[in-house]
This record gives sequence, structure tokens and C-alpha cells, in this order.
Amino acid sequence: MDNKTAILEAHVQFELQKFSGEALKKTLHEEIAALFAWFAQVKTNEVVNSSQIMALIQRTVIELPITDELTDFIRENVIVAFEYLQDDKTSVAEIFPRPIFDQIVEAIVGMEKLRHEVTHQLVSSPPYSMLIANVLYHGIKGFALSENAFSRNVPGASSLFKLGQNALSAAAPKLEKNVDKQLITFINANIQQTINESEQFLNKSLDDKLIRKIGDEVWAAQSTEPMSRLAGYLDSSSLEQVVEIVQEFWLHYRQTPLFYELVQGVVHSFFLRYGRKPVRFLLDEIGITADMVAQEAYALAEPFAEKALASGYLEERIRQRLDAFYSTYSAA
Repeated sequence: MDNKTAILEAHVQFELQKFSGEALKKTLHEEIAALFAWFAQVKTNEVVNSSQIMALIQRTVIELPITDELTDFIRENVIVAFEYLQDDKTSVAEIFPRPIFDQIVEAIVGMEKLRHEVTHQLVSSPPYSMLIANVLYHGIKGFALSENAFSRNVPGASSLFKLGQNALSAAAPKLEKNVDKQLITFINANIQQTINESEQFLNKSLDDKLIRKIGDEVWAAQSTEPMSRLAGYLDSSSLEQVVEIVQEFWLHYRQTPLFYELVQGVVHSFFLRYGRKPVRFLLDEIGITADMVAQEAYALAEPFAEKALASGYLEERIRQRLDAFYSTYSAA
């Protein structure tokens, strides 16, 4: 064995030892500790800037196509999760604690302008107008053509009313249709005022106290229900449609100027706050330490390194890289 081969072999074995057991853990801790020490000296905008981040988002978020295989994978896993929930007995309260639910209710309480706008959009919709008109029509007609408070309080009025109604129906069969027509005309002429009054009533009635009361009632009714009960309100075909709708929305939304401007604003705000500060400052603020990174890196790298060593892949890669250097060095 010549000198070059002997040194190469020794170097390969030295490198391989760093990728097994405690040596791998020690190596990761040392390198990550050194990296964090360097992060304390280098500013964020010295290693990455807003233009680079926006270019990355453009390539990987806006332009990256979503393959049919990825869509099928997402849809399949949504169905798997749904099928699991259908048999799950975990209560809603175990997944959705009361303090979090109360925070959501309080957030809704604070959104008074949004509540009023939602109410306005609701009462301004054609279905709501149809609902109110239908309620008024049947309410007024039912009151007029049945025993009501007036007929019950006037002696003999109930019998006379029934007799008169039957007589009118027999004598003038088209009279009721004419009444219906006039009643519908009256309702249509006054429906907008009724809707406006209903909107004022809803805004006044749906105050903070009532919202909290509704929240308490929802919690009392649903918190002990198992997840299988909630899953029972859906079916697999509807979930597949949801996945398709979300995908179509995302593919459209990510191409809109609004999405780009929102992302650009967030990135710009990030670099205004952290760009001139050391990278370590950002990591400290979000609670990431060197020991934490080293521990998670080892947990992830250890099984890969073990397999790469056992299969000979790691030795092959190390040997090929080092052999290129020693061959050049020996030739020189």
C-alpha cells in the first residue's frame, strides 16, 4: 500500500467514526454551537435579504405546480382522518378546551362592526326577503282565517266566523284567491320596511350578553359530544369536494396581486424589525437554542447515519470526495 492510499484510508475511517453513536451526537453539538456563536456576530440581512425571500416565495409558493399525485395524496389522507373520526369517542371538550372556546366567544363579542355587516348582508339577501315574506303571509292569513284572540273574546264570534268563512268559500270560491293576491301585494309593498326593522332588532338584540349566552348554550350542547357525532354531519364525498374547492381557490389566490402584496408586506416588516440585528437575536426571541437544535438534529440524523453506514453509502461518498483531493495532492 503506497503512502497516498494509506493516508486516504486513515482519513476515511476517521471521518466515518464521526457518524456513529455518541461521536455523531458530539459532532452535531460542536458544529451547532459554533454556528450559533457565529449567528451572534452576523446580522440577518448579511446572510439573507428581502429580495431573496420574495424570489424563494415566487418559485416555491406562487409558481410551483401542484401535481395530481399531491392532490390525490391530500385527498386520501383527509378521507383517512375522516374515517378515523367516525369511530372516535373523544369528546369535543378534550380537543377544544373551554378557555380557548371562551376566547373565541370574546373575540366575536369585540367584532361589533363585523357582526353588523354580516347581519346587513344576511337581511339584504333575496332568500331572507323570501323567508320574511313567507312568514308574514302565512302568519297574517293564519290569523285571519282561524280562531284568534278577537273571536275568542267576543261571544258567538267564533261560530259566526266559521259559518261566514264556509259560506264565503262556497259562494265565492275565487274570493280567497283574491285575498291572497291582495295580501301578497301588501307584503311586497312593505317588505323592505319590515326587513329594515328586523335588521335593527337583530343588531339591538344580539348584544354582548346574548352572544355570551349563546356561547354557553353551544358549549353545554356540544362539549360532551364525541368527535364521531360531529363527523357524522359530513360524508366522504363532501370532503373530497372541499379539498377540490380549497385547491382551486389556492391556485387562483396565490396568483393574485393581493397575495403577493400581503406577503411582500410581511417580509418587509420582518426585515425592518430583524434585518439589522444578529441572527442569534431572532432565534432567542422565538426560543430556539443551540442545545434544542442539536438534540432535534441528532434525533433526525441518527437513523439516517446508521443506515448510510450499514449500507456502505456513507463510506462510498466520503471516499470519493477525499480520493479526489489526495489524487490531486499526490500528482502535485
